[in-house]
Amino acid sequence: MKKKFFIGLFIFAVIGLGIFFHLFFNHNKSYEPQTNLQAPIEVPENTVVKGLDLKQANKPVIAMFYVDWCGYCRRFMPIFGEVSKKMNKDFTFSVVNCDYPENLKLLEEYNINHFPTVYIIDNDLDFKYEMNMSGFNDAESCISELKRHLKLRAKLNIKK
Repeated sequence: MKKKFFIGLFIFAVIGLGIFFHLFFNHNKSYEPQTNLQAPIEVPENTVVKGLDLKQANKPVIAMFYVDWCGYCRRFMPIFGEVSKKMNKDFTFSVVNCDYPENLKLLEEYNINHFPTVYIIDNDLDFKYEMNMSGFNDAESCISELKRHLKLRAKLNIKK
């Protein structure tokens, strides 16, 4: 009985070691992340402003707070760029890299504790609103959220 137990244990150990060595030495590169989370996120040019300067804004600002190491931020930045191209006549689009020490005051002011965080900031209405995360799924969802804000402005007769 003991002999069968030790033979079974030995076979189990050999199989386990075989699996371990196979995974350790023959791992497939396709399992590794495809993006370098240390590289800076590429911010869309021409339609997105780096930093947040509300004094210069003459229309509502869409501010995206992000960090370079966030996978969600990396996936959302192209959507943010697409939305900025379609809606830049109605909004100023801005990005704030939260890894930079000079932005710590903004992080506290806007209570940023997850990434990405997107705010609609409207100085004319003295209003700031954190966009719903469901607006991050695709450009159409994000645009419909922004159009709701434009309808609010129109009802309040705020001129651009």
